[in-house]
Amino acid sequence: MYQIGDEITIEPTDLVAGGAALARVDGYAVFATNVFPGDVARVRLHEVKKGFARATLVELVKPSPWRRAEPCPIAEECGGCDWTALRLDKQLEAKRRILVESLRRIGKLDPATLPEIALHPSPLNYRLRSRLHRDGDAIGFFAMQSHRVVPLSSQCEVVGLRTREQPAEGESWELDGRVITDGELEIDGYQLATGAFFQVNRHLLETMLNLVRGLAGRTRAKRSAIDLYAGVGFFTVPLAQQFERVTSVEGSPLSHAYAKRNAPENVRVVRAAIEEYVTRMPRADLVFLDPPRAGAKHNVIDAVAAKTNERICFLACDPVTFARDASRLIASGWRLSTLDLLDLFPNTHHVETLSSFERAQSVS
Repeated sequence: MYQIGDEITIEPTDLVAGGAALARVDGYAVFATNVFPGDVARVRLHEVKKGFARATLVELVKPSPWRRAEPCPIAEECGGCDWTALRLDKQLEAKRRILVESLRRIGKLDPATLPEIALHPSPLNYRLRSRLHRDGDAIGFFAMQSHRVVPLSSQCEVVGLRTREQPAEGESWELDGRVITDGELEIDGYQLATGAFFQVNRHLLETMLNLVRGLAGRTRAKRSAIDLYAGVGFFTVPLAQQFERVTSVEGSPLSHAYAKRNAPENVRVVRAAIEEYVTRMPRADLVFLDPPRAGAKHNVIDAVAAKTNERICFLACDPVTFARDASRLIASGWRLSTLDLLDLFPNTHHVETLSSFERAQSVS
């Protein structure tokens, strides 16, 4: 049996949800960070359980062909992006496999029955919003699994170019070469405060809006739609272009205030906790939901399944919780009909999916 502090040599075969590489040593599972399939690496165990261990890289004995030739110089210690050393094409391949495996293992879905997964890559330096930390003269992201600040690299590929040149402590937004740290801002016609939630990838905003418009357009009845976890109304607007009336529901007071300002005339804006609102939610032809990383509560999924007439659209930022929620929808008589993988966070393990569900007996 291994012990904490032991050093072993591993050859990972896959990447898993959460971003670690998986290797097996005599059948024993080892999950390691800063290591990728094809590597031969010396790692140190920092957590040891009966069925698995977690480890960190000590020495890269032989690099994988999956690795980039010139990654960010602080890739191994900065916590801002854990897959920077991995080729972008391999990142997308791994994210697709993680999504399919999550749906198979957690959702109990046969991969052969899944719709074709459309991949949407993103250019780099994508962040509209960055949160940097200061420690003395150092300004940057925290190190992995630590509160030690790693100075931002002048070659950073995730923050905006101006932020990269002049990093500042705290949360900042970068729009059209301007850095905004406080107050109000406008992004593609949406008004919001710097403290409100907004989609972070500047390059895929229009892609997401077009995908939602397309899904809404495929819905036959267009009387009503409901946008749950609506934020400042980013997806409410394209829904309002397709449906006679839309209800936008958000629990955050700040986001709710800006959702009212961004709402077209045919939108009713409701401030409520989603778990409470669904107990009185009316029927709708389409329901769109964008829950937090933990996914939607069971009562939310059950209410959406029961009260949606035709189409459910689901934006998810974690493949494991999405698989859980998708399985619950399918068990309630829905069918997964479209699946898009949006690479909103290149150079990280994070997987964003936009999916739609139809009644199992319906034909699109």
